[in-house]
Amino acid sequence: MNHIKPYSSVSKIYSHLMRSIDYKDWAEYIFAINNEIKIENDFTLELASGDCKLAYYLKEYFPKIILSDISNEMLLIPEFKHDLKVCCDMTIPPFKYKFPFILSAFDSINYLLNEVQLNKFFGAIFNLLTDEGIFTFDASLENNSIKNERRLNRKGKFNGIKYQQKSKYDNTDKIHYNYFRIILDNGQIIEEMHKQRVYKFFDYFSIIENNGLFVENCYDSFSFDDADENCDRVQFVVKKRN
Repeated sequence: MNHIKPYSSVSKIYSHLMRSIDYKDWAEYIFAINNEIKIENDFTLELASGDCKLAYYLKEYFPKIILSDISNEMLLIPEFKHDLKVCCDMTIPPFKYKFPFILSAFDSINYLLNEVQLNKFFGAIFNLLTDEGIFTFDASLENNSIKNERRLNRKGKFNGIKYQQKSKYDNTDKIHYNYFRIILDNGQIIEEMHKQRVYKFFDYFSIIENNGLFVENCYDSFSFDDADENCDRVQFVVKKRN
């Protein structure tokens, strides 16, 4: 049995796990957050792009989008081809360019497990944004972990690969664990453990402001209603403080 880094093998079943997601609507929502301004002649950046499926739909609005992810296995999923892909840690992105629009989706920020990493991340965002640029990201809050802990206990089969997922939320440490047991078609058994930190709603505001940024808007995810600490997921819109 092999224990490997997150998404090394989950990448093989990721599209199946995410099959209920409407990526087209998601892309339209992100476009609306950018005030429905198409950025055709400048580069935009997605951090933690995963399998690049969201970017497949975002390209309509942001043709020169650069995709990045820490998992090379996810970036190399062949279903969604894209020329501009970079494998990197989103807390230390290698880009020297200033972007007018940066995004990160599907609670990728929750993979940053402590405030040191979170501060490092937002410091990088400050350096990557143009003076009037926008950074938007979504975050999973505690209500989401409590509601979905049992729902994510599941098993199935996809492309000859059997899998079992077990979900557990540690209310004391505020860590949401997802354990994957994957049996490949050759019988090899692989286990992955994914950890996500569930931060308090107001923690984001203070850390963002400590890094020369401010929250222009914060919405209940997939809406334009104001968010609060009782939401399941929230969508932040962040800009530089001038």
